[in-house]
Amino acid sequence: MGLFTNLFSSKAEQKPSVKKEIVILIGNAKFELEITEEERYQAALEAICGPREARGVNRFETAWLILDDQNPRDKNAVCIVIRGKRVGYLSAEAAILYRRQLIARGQPRADGQCQAAIKGGWISSDGRKGPYCVWLDIPSLYQ
Repeated sequence: MGLFTNLFSSKAEQKPSVKKEIVILIGNAKFELEITEEERYQAALEAICGPREARGVNRFETAWLILDDQNPRDKNAVCIVIRGKRVGYLSAEAAILYRRQLIARGQPRADGQCQAAIKGGWISSDGRKGPYCVWLDIPSLYQ
């Protein structure tokens, strides 16, 4: 009878809650750090920005900086996520400097949150498409 009780019970299985540390990154509103590999994520950026326009976009979003320890090409990789979609990475050098800053703050596993500017994404009258670029507004990593 215990089996049927467990199968048809209205109680959902309790999962331990893991609180993730979040670091809010506030820059100087200059959006000076361009992310890399965004060419691989143009479809995700187009989904975020909507249909392409002749003049392109200049749109502001919240970006998450997620440590990507499972990346086979770079154990220090930091992935950039906007609206739940991966849109690129910090450069290898910026990722190392960013991780060092997290360690210095005593939060080596924290996710970062900052503002991002998505620019570009134009479409010409003959159908050519310009790429989207993503720039982050975070405190300087090069101090």
